[in-house]
Amino acid sequence: MEMHRIVKAHLESFVKSNGLEAEDEAKQFEKFVNFSVISSLCSSPYDIDDITTGGGDDGTDGIAIIIDEEIVVSKEDSESIFSGIRRNHDVEIVFIQSKRSEGFDLGDFLKFKESILRFSTQTPYLVTDDVMKDARDIFDVVLNEVPKVRNGKPAITARFVTTGIYRHPEALETAAKDFCTQLDDLGLFSKVDIRFIDRNELTNLWVDSYSGSSASLNLFSTAALPSISGIDEAYLAVVKASDFVKNLLLTTDGNLRTQVFEENVRSFLGLENPVNSSISSTINSDASTRFPVLNNGITIVSPDVRLQGNTLHLTNFQIVNGCQTSNVLFENKDNLDDIMVNIKVVETQNEDVFSELVRATNSQSKVEDNQFLSLKPIIKRVE
Repeated sequence: MEMHRIVKAHLESFVKSNGLEAEDEAKQFEKFVNFSVISSLCSSPYDIDDITTGGGDDGTDGIAIIIDEEIVVSKEDSESIFSGIRRNHDVEIVFIQSKRSEGFDLGDFLKFKESILRFSTQTPYLVTDDVMKDARDIFDVVLNEVPKVRNGKPAITARFVTTGIYRHPEALETAAKDFCTQLDDLGLFSKVDIRFIDRNELTNLWVDSYSGSSASLNLFSTAALPSISGIDEAYLAVVKASDFVKNLLLTTDGNLRTQVFEENVRSFLGLENPVNSSISSTINSDASTRFPVLNNGITIVSPDVRLQGNTLHLTNFQIVNGCQTSNVLFENKDNLDDIMVNIKVVETQNEDVFSELVRATNSQSKVEDNQFLSLKPIIKRVE
């Protein structure tokens, strides 16, 4: 059966740009799907062959283990990561199965499910594929190091992809629900995310992977900053936190858009970090309306900023300061209500100015906690 014309056109574009003309269509499609799915979950560079399984793939066509937003492909690299002092590593294991057919076959999904269960539990692991074996070695390292993993366990993501349209058939929905329960019962994963991806969502994921980040944002209030050398336009604005998360931070499939933090020197330190814990507490307390005055806000840089009325349009933007705030808002996205957040938006196409902004907005003098004690009312009264 001929592949859908839209998917085929995108596949051909991917094949040409990656020099895969010599491979057969089945392998080309696997790599196309793996690239599209992983690009929505991780923005770090990687080799597509390192996450694409071979002939003895055992029901899984793609597997990636993402630690702290980097794809890890060897046991040695994972051991090196966990040998550091950090104790809150983000770990996500991603499984992908792709079918060129237009249907969503229950038998194929169950084969995919059994492959994931074997990967998670079989000892010794009897798969013949090198990519799967390497991933399992990394997984074993992760399980041995769970005291240094955020939430005490890795997260698991599974995507079953075809070129058809997914209409939520009862048999597949039930199978996916049962599979989630099975994975939960294993007790190995902090979060289980199983989804079916059809051609419309696959196309969106692929387009998102190369089209850069663009977004529009409604502003509650705004003030233009005066003319600044090397900067085309700059604004201070107050926006609804829920709009900020929905429009700037979410990918097509509801994940965090990690590529907008590429220029930020601080990866997310986790909700257990004292500052982030404080931000999260404010969001979930009676003091939430004070958020704009308690939080320093977020700095966004873009080469193309347009303000039309009360709507801000951004293209290829980067969040250069406020990575922690952004991540905490994302983690609390269902509890934001009418909370507002301050943003500073800078338009510049000057690389030197861009680098200076990254350096300046991420340079802070550390203030020890005990220095804040003098702010307490009892200390003031004693003085």
